[in-house]
Amino acid sequence: MKMLNLKDRDWLPFPLNNIFVIKAGKRLTKADMSHGKRPFIGATDSNNGITNFVSNTNKSLDKDVLGVNYNGSVVETFYHPYECVFSDDVKRLRIKDASINSRFVYIFLKTAIVQQKEKYAYGYKFNEQRMNKQSILLPVVDVNASEPIPDWRFMNDYIAEREQNFVARYSQHIGSLLKVEDANIHAHKQKEWYEFPLSCVFDIASTSSSIDKINLVKDRGDYPYITRTERNNGVDSFVCEQTNYVRDKGNCITVGLDTQTAFYQANEFYTGQNIQVLRNERLNTYTANFILPLLRNLLTIFNWGSSGATLTRLRRSKIMLPIDDKKHPDWDYMEKCSKGITRRQLEKYLNYKT
Repeated sequence: MKMLNLKDRDWLPFPLNNIFVIKAGKRLTKADMSHGKRPFIGATDSNNGITNFVSNTNKSLDKDVLGVNYNGSVVETFYHPYECVFSDDVKRLRIKDASINSRFVYIFLKTAIVQQKEKYAYGYKFNEQRMNKQSILLPVVDVNASEPIPDWRFMNDYIAEREQNFVARYSQHIGSLLKVEDANIHAHKQKEWYEFPLSCVFDIASTSSSIDKINLVKDRGDYPYITRTERNNGVDSFVCEQTNYVRDKGNCITVGLDTQTAFYQANEFYTGQNIQVLRNERLNTYTANFILPLLRNLLTIFNWGSSGATLTRLRRSKIMLPIDDKKHPDWDYMEKCSKGITRRQLEKYLNYKT
């Protein structure tokens, strides 16, 4: 069956203040925050805008609205179907027509707003005055009408159709992943653990590539460019082949110095500067997923600058690992444990979807 197509519709610009009621957030400092379960929405570009969880409440308490950043990560927009409180760096946008309360419509509108991102920046904020004047393109029911109205039904059906298609593909993908072995293993606390110098567990060396970003051939390609970022598995971007540099082989853990970040890299990659590489022949996706939380906990002893995780310090550092009968790291246990956790989590995702 043919899917709905954006090109099949007529589009017109609509000022945001014609579509939405725009309200401000409310300043809440970290010192005044009380820990809780209510999302606090800040001017970030990740985690659906959630920067903390609090028990605080104020006049910004809201739900079923878009949160639009006028400061910070300017114009980033997220839909919040749950009750939350908003920073004063975030505006709340609610559709004026009370009969339009579909999350699919809000998600469509979110995308339309984000298209305006290039116009604004930290020095040219998306404040309420500019927000009121800003227009977004929307599909309309009748382009020749004296007062055209947005085609809310099309927006709803377009996003709903794509979600349904995505969920079907996602379910199929999870179904294939559920073939992962689920082992009957003992709980962690029942397993004997031992402290090992990191150099006894891994071969630790500096990256083979170490390309300063200014020297990077930035043409889009298939190779991950790993930096010290804390996001996206350490991937800053995907680049083409760098002819003057040697790619690092995959199936290893990368550690970013200064930032103390650690990620598993399955495939070949290039890196920025100050990246260390950890290798072991027993390393794979599952054993890496078991070890990474332990390694990240170890890295908390280091700090930015002179107290960073240098190659020498990494080699001397010690990590707690489960051991086998010969007092060696129990790689079989780690792999089975990780597979079991993976399977149970995938089943939760599948159950949530249904």
